Amino acid sequence: MLDAPLTWGQQDIWRAVEGARPQEQYLNIARVFDAPKRPVTVDRALLAIGRLVARHEALRTRMGHDLRQVVHESADPPIELVTEPAQQAADRLAATPFRYFEEWPIKVALTVDGGYVRQFAIVLCHLAADGHAADLIVRDLRLLLIRDALPGATSATPRELAAWQHSEEGRRVSGAALDFWSSEYRRMDPIGPLGGPAGEPRFREATMRSTALAVASQAVAAREGVSSSTVLLAAAVRLAGGLTGQRHCGMRVIVNNRHTLPDVVSTVSQEALVVLDLKDPDPYRHAWSTAVRAYRQARYDPYAMEAMAAPMGPEVRSFGCFNDQRLVHRDAPLDVPARPTELAWTDAMDRNVCDFRLHIGGEPDRMEVSLYADTALLAPPGIEAYLLDLESLLVEEAAR
Repeated sequence: MLDAPLTWGQQDIWRAVEGARPQEQYLNIARVFDAPKRPVTVDRALLAIGRLVARHEALRTRMGHDLRQVVHESADPPIELVTEPAQQAADRLAATPFRYFEEWPIKVALTVDGGYVRQFAIVLCHLAADGHAADLIVRDLRLLLIRDALPGATSATPRELAAWQHSEEGRRVSGAALDFWSSEYRRMDPIGPLGGPAGEPRFREATMRSTALAVASQAVAAREGVSSSTVLLAAAVRLAGGLTGQRHCGMRVIVNNRHTLPDVVSTVSQEALVVLDLKDPDPYRHAWSTAVRAYRQARYDPYAMEAMAAPMGPEVRSFGCFNDQRLVHRDAPLDVPARPTELAWTDAMDRNVCDFRLHIGGEPDRMEVSLYADTALLAPPGIEAYLLDLESLLVEEAAR
């Protein structure tokens, strides 16, 4: 066995785990995919999974009781043979938190029919992988099922990443990010008391599925020469500023940090701080340039960041978190049939994970936006109104 400090990304996730307990299963990452056209026997699938685990150190790593990553030479994660649909198996496996000190960070279910594996369900612990790393794991398993082999590994392991982060260069990068965040915090207007009495359960999530928002955001993006993610971020911050009364409003944005680590299987995503002037005459290009600058400062020691920000006081803070998982860079206008917008309540928790979190996903022609909020900050009618206002704001912008 080998051990190493937690990476900065793992430290962020561990803090989220502690904040969400005992409901931290929401952090689990699930992926479902069909078997390749070439028939896959159970033995072949098990062999491919074994090779996958041997390939990726993160899948052989458990949390040590001293809060360090402990890497094992081999691992035998649980693999279920089931007849239920893979999505159903994934939902079931993801509904239980991982036992971080005793359990391997991957669970697998194989949907078997007629002696062959038809579908795969993989559930990953967020300490081992972020969303992009989960996609890399699926990619590698598909290749192993098709070709029986993978190209040589070229990216760093989580241990090597932690070693760099604790090196002189890593501390310099973290220090520069802290300096940037400090200056951005000082640009934000203070936030006074917000909200009212909390509801029960205290934290609620609503999800909007909208073709109109997908069409509008991509139309504005094409017109302005930016990404639809930038358009959505600018609109989200503008609406947040309406709640806080700020002109200079900041929102934290999840950054995948993959520009130097494209193929590392680990949790490397961290937050950037994007502070926008809501009276800028060119809001989308302003959001683009501001966000790009902020994304470069999203690698840092999270405990050092916490220590830096604490003395500023509760009135100097960002408003919520924005997470676009579509990995969109540039967009073209969409020409798709209109479909009714759907809004549904999708989650409820009694543990504080984030007071306000906007999550973007879905299909290119059917955007899915989830808002999770503290009901003491934004009551359920306000959560619904924010999502619908986001859609109407960008539909109006696209019509200009």
